[in-house]
Amino acid sequence: MVKKILIAAVAVVAGLAVLSGVTKISPKVWFEGCCRSARNMVPPETRLKQLHTEIDSIDKDIKKNLSKLARMEVDVQMLSEDLEGKRGQQGNLRTEINDLRKGLEAGVEKVSFNGRSFRPADATRRLNMATTEFVSLKERIKGQEQLLSEKNRTLDAAKNRITDMKTEQDNLRLLAAKLGTQIELAKMKQMEARMVDIDDGAVSRAREHAKELEIYLREIKEETRLNQEFGFSAPTALEKEQTKTREEVLKAARQALQEDEPAESVVEKK
Repeated sequence: MVKKILIAAVAVVAGLAVLSGVTKISPKVWFEGCCRSARNMVPPETRLKQLHTEIDSIDKDIKKNLSKLARMEVDVQMLSEDLEGKRGQQGNLRTEINDLRKGLEAGVEKVSFNGRSFRPADATRRLNMATTEFVSLKERIKGQEQLLSEKNRTLDAAKNRITDMKTEQDNLRLLAAKLGTQIELAKMKQMEARMVDIDDGAVSRAREHAKELEIYLREIKEETRLNQEFGFSAPTALEKEQTKTREEVLKAARQALQEDEPAESVVEKK
């Protein structure tokens, strides 16, 4: 099968080369012309069916992107939840730092925090650890906020893209419906035009024949009137009978009777 396809392809290329050599037209132009002619040969109904197929295929793309969108949604939700946890942790550290700082700045023997009492040295170490963790956590929260903002922007862009695809699909369905109506109207107009052409042709021919017959009858009538006017009218059958003499009429009558009598009667008379 592959061998046959290759042979056919080589034959096409060779044919295009020969045509290019004869006509001085490049194979690309020949190929584009053939493709354009092939497209023009496709009936509108087939093109409309192809359009419906392509419109339906948009659903597959939308569904495929919806699965990606779902993963993005979950990723944003988890990142947002983690960020909220870090912000809560940051708030606790801020409270701890403020309480420890105030106790140390007051110069008390015991620094109270969260229901516990710490010596100033222990409170100082704890304040240092809390401050270091707070600063580190603050940087992580800042970076995570930027990442969350970027993910939200990407998620919104993806949602808008899918919304645009769905809207465009709806518009294409509406356009396909309009095109289908236009195709049906065009077919009806073609049928109507063919019917009108047939009826007009028959009516025109009938009218032409009727006109020719009318002219012919009027010419005969006019010719008869002119013949009568100038004394060239042909005598009628009755007029011809009236011009015969008595002897001619009697002779014709006897001859008619003799032809009508049987042969025996004629012999007896002799």
